[in-house]
Amino acid sequence: MNFLQDLRFAIRSLRARAGTAGFAVLTLTAGMASAIAIFCVIDAVLLRALPYPQADRLVQIRELADNGHSMALAMPNYADLAASVDAFDAIAFHNAYPDTIRSGDTTIRATVGTSGGDFFRALGQAPQLGRVFAANEHEPVAVIGYGLWQNLLQGRADVLGQPLDIGSKRYTIIGVMPASFAFPERTVAWLPMLEPDGNSRTSHNWEALGRLRANADLDQTRLAANALATRLKARFGKDIDAVAFGLTPLGDAIAAPVRSALLLLAAGTAFLLLIAITNTTNLLLALNGSRTRELAVRAALGASAARLARQVLLESLLITAIATTLALGVAYAAVHLLVRLAGDSLPRADEVQLSVGIVALSVSAALAIALVATAAVLWSNRKQNPIGELRESGRGQSPSRSHLRTRALLLAGQTALTTVLLIGAGLLGRSFLALLDVDPGFDAEGAVSVQVSQPWTRDTAAAAATTRRYDELMSTFAQLPGVGAVGGVSSLPLTGGADGAFWDGSVTSLGQSPPPPIGYAQFRVASADYFRAVGIPLLRGRSFDSSDRADGAPVAVISADAARAAWGERDPIGQRIQVGNMDGDMRAVTIVGVVGDVRERSLDRAPMGAVYVDLDQRPVVAAEFNIVVRSTLPIATLMPTLRGTLERLATGIPYSLRPLADVRAAALADRRFSLILLGAFASVAFVLAIGGLYGLMAFAVGQRQHEFALRQALGSSRSRIARLVLGGGLRIGAGGVALGLVAAWFGARAARSQLYGVPASDPWTLIGVSALLLVTLLLACLLPARRACAVAPRDALS
Repeated sequence: MNFLQDLRFAIRSLRARAGTAGFAVLTLTAGMASAIAIFCVIDAVLLRALPYPQADRLVQIRELADNGHSMALAMPNYADLAASVDAFDAIAFHNAYPDTIRSGDTTIRATVGTSGGDFFRALGQAPQLGRVFAANEHEPVAVIGYGLWQNLLQGRADVLGQPLDIGSKRYTIIGVMPASFAFPERTVAWLPMLEPDGNSRTSHNWEALGRLRANADLDQTRLAANALATRLKARFGKDIDAVAFGLTPLGDAIAAPVRSALLLLAAGTAFLLLIAITNTTNLLLALNGSRTRELAVRAALGASAARLARQVLLESLLITAIATTLALGVAYAAVHLLVRLAGDSLPRADEVQLSVGIVALSVSAALAIALVATAAVLWSNRKQNPIGELRESGRGQSPSRSHLRTRALLLAGQTALTTVLLIGAGLLGRSFLALLDVDPGFDAEGAVSVQVSQPWTRDTAAAAATTRRYDELMSTFAQLPGVGAVGGVSSLPLTGGADGAFWDGSVTSLGQSPPPPIGYAQFRVASADYFRAVGIPLLRGRSFDSSDRADGAPVAVISADAARAAWGERDPIGQRIQVGNMDGDMRAVTIVGVVGDVRERSLDRAPMGAVYVDLDQRPVVAAEFNIVVRSTLPIATLMPTLRGTLERLATGIPYSLRPLADVRAAALADRRFSLILLGAFASVAFVLAIGGLYGLMAFAVGQRQHEFALRQALGSSRSRIARLVLGGGLRIGAGGVALGLVAAWFGARAARSQLYGVPASDPWTLIGVSALLLVTLLLACLLPARRACAVAPRDALS
């Protein structure tokens, strides 16, 4: 009965102070919603085990160069590893690439995987229908994903044995995987390797994974793999560029690209949640501080300390219950927004969800928050004497100095956390601006990328026919009004080979005997006018031109970085190199030009050496080809013209258009995502800190009206009273800012991997954030200070 009475009283109490209670609810909702949403992402990407049996035994395998550079595996090295290291229960190689898939009259573009070894057994996956291909299968068979079966093939019951055209070949469907399986991500069909990949040990074309035996130790397996790498290096010398094998738990490897960013966001979310809890506790202190006389009366009339504590707890529980309900709804929507904002850069995005376990954890956290807030209120009331409180409040003096001290300490902590968040957002913002100033090596303005798709093939005749179609398209584009240059390449800068061309490897010089490798490089197939179209400067020699015929002497253009690595300051023009380990064409090529370096993978990674070969001499075999059209026309005018041309001339060829500037923008997507979220957290924290200080000072002024009236009666000027109020607020703010600067100094070093071009202790960011906070906090105290000065001694003392 007493509980129900206390509950009704708590509801009436909060309703009577709806403004303060509502602000507490909104504060806690913002903090909890962001924490829940980010935790959903972290749980799926970093914490949850991969959806495979005994996933902790799965490891990613890569080669390591002597400078620590991580590379995909060359096939002979994979074969030696599979034969020599017996710690693996199963080992497999794979890669994934976009390709065309046709069934009847329907053609789609999707991710296809080629794999070998014990691919499906390593992942512990069995088909839902039919079978998977064997480790040594060399027939044109295909295992398809559940989604492809249901959508393209309409879920046909007789799907097994049906033909399916993938790329330039026809495959027979032998199995269907369950709906939960798609590895690598977004792969919809898996094919066996039908053609040998060659015997080059510097052609890094394959990812690899292994399942450790039940009793195998990862560290011991690394030692065995690296011992093999040492033996291979001793045996093959310069014909192999790997000096070790890198073995990483598969879950860690998948999460690695986003781990630092997610941990940074997790820290930001934790700070925001702490700020929300602090602010809620402060508001509860304000609610109870304004009721000092009421609580004193209840205590004097016989209410026990436990009864009063229960009253405070019920008010805290009501606020946190409402906030948690709202936060779960907001978080549900925020999770979907986060997944969309992250785009393809977020691994395991399809596993991100607001699960029952996270809801239960959120409710538990809400209960803990209510208990912490209640404890803080009770602690501030621990020394209060009901009779003394009634006597003091009867004289109009402040009955709750302990409340003020506790609230001041909480506000200083809140300001410190806000300082850390603002500094983090400031450093990310300056890093983002620094990246915007990075020269990617090409001119993205005034150009459009036309990505066209053709079946992946290694057949020379088919590749030559595809190349002729590309040449025809480029010739037509070049004749359009306003077009200044048109050229094509197998992979655009800043995509890291993500658009279909995944070749890279060691370039070998033919000027010595035996021919030594001259460095690791990206491999690109480019057309005659590509460099002018994309805006890569020609530094020496010439580009490809009409004299470079298919039956002529093979030529190449290399980047400045590749030239420096091989020949230093000497002129590389006329040097002959071998790049056949990358595309299978073993003809030597002669260097005819040197072009500027471009950033192939990202803006924050240094340019890599690159070798470009002529499209007509070495027809592209990648599934994607990128035509760049540079024009003096506005992009909005050029794109419809290009689309119309493609509809007329490229019937049946899948294509996509985007401004070349979007390629650069996409390279900043990950950092933009982190900056937007951390900036949002910092903005909310900033508003809460300002509102908290204003509320505290307004409350303090209201409680100290009698004191201020006495001071004026005894001769204090209004300016002195204003300085007293402003000084009190500024001391709280300055203490919080100073504490925040110390915390940020340590925290920024932990987040150094997310910074570019800005030191972790950037003085301009630290000074700017400190000045912004202190000035704004001082402004928040102005109105309470004016109210303190406006107190009339006669009215306050009457």
